[in-house]
Amino acid sequence: MKKQVKVLLFAVVLITFAFGAFMVYAGGGEKKGGKEQITVGFSLPFIEDSPYVFPYAEALKKEAAKRGWKLIMTDASGDLNKQVNQVEDLVAKGVDGLMIMPVDANGIVSVINKVYEETNGKLPVITSNVMTDPPKLDSLIGFAGPNSYLEGRLMGKTYVEYLDSKGIDKINFCEITGTAGYSAAIDRQKGFADQVKEMGAEDRFILLDRQPGDWSPDKAQTMTENWLTTYGDKLQMIYSHNDGMAIGICKALQNAGLKPGQVIFNGCDGQTAAVKQIKDGWQLFTVFQSPAVDAATSMQVMEKILNGEKVDYYTYMDTPIINSDNADKYLPIVEELWK
Repeated sequence: MKKQVKVLLFAVVLITFAFGAFMVYAGGGEKKGGKEQITVGFSLPFIEDSPYVFPYAEALKKEAAKRGWKLIMTDASGDLNKQVNQVEDLVAKGVDGLMIMPVDANGIVSVINKVYEETNGKLPVITSNVMTDPPKLDSLIGFAGPNSYLEGRLMGKTYVEYLDSKGIDKINFCEITGTAGYSAAIDRQKGFADQVKEMGAEDRFILLDRQPGDWSPDKAQTMTENWLTTYGDKLQMIYSHNDGMAIGICKALQNAGLKPGQVIFNGCDGQTAAVKQIKDGWQLFTVFQSPAVDAATSMQVMEKILNGEKVDYYTYMDTPIINSDNADKYLPIVEELWK
């Protein structure tokens, strides 16, 4: 009889252990109000140091609260190894869904594949805002956010149309990119180049220099100051991958005593300061990429997945152009967004 009891207890232990392991891999929500609370993990490349990711993270919190989800966010501080460790920790916590904004588009692939293998593909994983390299993986359910390549094409098209409208044959320019290895930087560079070439305007854009600005206003300001010293009046245009860097560019031009329009430049995001620079004639245009819409798009996609719905691999948000024609319309919108 004692032997049978021991066997029975051993079986119970085994079942309990197996169930616990399942909860780790299949995702075990917490009880809230008698119902299972969904827990989602979001691995971010940085939060506090980014004018874009900070409001993005705030929007994530609101989106999670609306759904009654528990949200666990991590900040990799721009360190790939740290992000890999944080992703593995989120999986170990038993999240129901995992979203990743990669620090490094290619470097993050190995841990995504590892998560897929360890969870037997049962944990839904999507990337947000930043695509992997390559962008399509069997270990991912999909991507949600902006199409940075199409943004690059849109910016290239806008510049070609500007040259045509002003009767400018050729223009000397420098390009200040985002962080090296970051898919948004890669795609905005390639999209611009492909669009200009497709429009037969490749020879009209004379590249003087290209440097990574790491999305930083301070780095962009210093870089622009160096270019003004090196090239002087020869510098006519700066292709910037985001508004943060466009703000730095503007400061450098103002400090150098230049007037609005002497060196044309752009941005991408639709930050308040950038839209004001457009109104004042300093910045030519920006692409409006709302961090709130970006965050909401990712959460909507994850919600569909957790509800058992099928989603397209790519879910893109709208990213319109803001220029002098519509800056007045967008200013109150972006002021509310970025406050």
